[in-house]
Amino acid sequence: MPMSSQCKAPLFRALLLAGLLTSGPASAVTTVVSPLAFDGLLTNPGMGVASFHDGYGQKPTLAQYPDTGFEYERFYWSELEPQEGVYNFALIDNAFAVAARHQPAMNVGLRFMALDEPLTGSKIPAWLIAKGIKGQWVENHKTFVPDLSDPTFIAYAQKLIGAMGKRYDGNPELAFIDIGMVGSWGEWHNSNFPDVPKLLDKYTPAQLNRYVDMHFDSFPKTPKVMLISGGDSLAWASRRGAGWRADCWGDWRNFSAEWSHMRDDYPQRLAAAQAAEPGFNDSWKRAPVSLEICGYMTEWQTVQHYTRAEVQATFDWALQQHASTLNIKSRPIPTEYRDIVDKALLRIGYRYRVSKLTFDTPLQIGQPLTLTVNWRNDGVAPAYLAYPVQWRVVNAAGTTVLKQKTQDDIRRWLPGDIQSRVVLALPATLPAGNYSLQTAITDAQGAPRVQLANKGKTTDGWYQMATFAIR
Repeated sequence: MPMSSQCKAPLFRALLLAGLLTSGPASAVTTVVSPLAFDGLLTNPGMGVASFHDGYGQKPTLAQYPDTGFEYERFYWSELEPQEGVYNFALIDNAFAVAARHQPAMNVGLRFMALDEPLTGSKIPAWLIAKGIKGQWVENHKTFVPDLSDPTFIAYAQKLIGAMGKRYDGNPELAFIDIGMVGSWGEWHNSNFPDVPKLLDKYTPAQLNRYVDMHFDSFPKTPKVMLISGGDSLAWASRRGAGWRADCWGDWRNFSAEWSHMRDDYPQRLAAAQAAEPGFNDSWKRAPVSLEICGYMTEWQTVQHYTRAEVQATFDWALQQHASTLNIKSRPIPTEYRDIVDKALLRIGYRYRVSKLTFDTPLQIGQPLTLTVNWRNDGVAPAYLAYPVQWRVVNAAGTTVLKQKTQDDIRRWLPGDIQSRVVLALPATLPAGNYSLQTAITDAQGAPRVQLANKGKTTDGWYQMATFAIR
């Protein structure tokens, strides 16, 4: 009895997947390759654990602290512009040099600051104070606290951030700008200044939003993060496209047995931001979530006496928030907690791999190679810089005969599966033979930049995916 069309269709699909039927040349078969996954830690730019101010010259060993994907540095205005209009770019250039020397190369996160602590002295330039800007001296004329609503202060702050943006915005090694300039250490609070009115009491949201806008106007191309203690300015920054950052991450009882950031501060601030800006909870899809611990992890063990369950809850929370970067302040991690940290780092930020590759082979001379590529992001966030995806074809002698960039945008690769179709236009002069197919996520110059969670890494940083034949 003849088969019905309903019976024929499933059988045809099954035979096609098995390579027994093809829509190409009569001798071609469909090849399906599942590249092996790599299950170890990866060090990639703009994600994972920070190198904090180059470890303050005391970098722990890899046995004490994970390898680092970015160099996180903060600079005071008085350092950056010691004379009016004369900018000390060398400080920031050195941060990029430190990051580039690291193997594998890191990139850089930056924040600019105008205030420190009451006894540490003024952190805005003396020449600016001499212009008669409004503000308040504290600790017997030790430190000047500027008035953020003063027009002269605002104008010069804009010039400073503008000069920084003109030089560094769009730098491919600038991971993000941490929106600062407001409050102690640029952290959008002045709780360490008891003689000064609280920031959110003294200034309106519109007054503080000026400083958010300065960063967006000066760094339009660079990802930005905003501290969650910024009140209504957090929602404003999110509306403009910023991710967010939290200080004192991991505080369960650092300041009080009855109050903690993890229970009594973060949830309320994040809920308020979502209420004010309905897209806030999805901000991680376009800009980083960055966390900084309270104190040091050694103090978590010796002072706060956190249990493993409490430390586990801290890192689980980071994963739930789609965190990309963790500033553990370049201090050793207690052995008791290290496995918790390393396990979390398998998912913090992005983690890209090729899970399946499908193509027809053998090819005829001059025929293009069409790939269906199943990528997977096993991390909790995408990358936020536009690193190109490239494929290359290598002959039996080890010579690259084709290198081709795809249209893939890894900034859109959210957690989970991503499918890409790639047509490699092989040279018509390519002779018959066997060839290797390799891929890499590269920098703008075509050098591999992002490590994949695949096995098969070559000595020059590409990843062997498959072989195919031209007949």
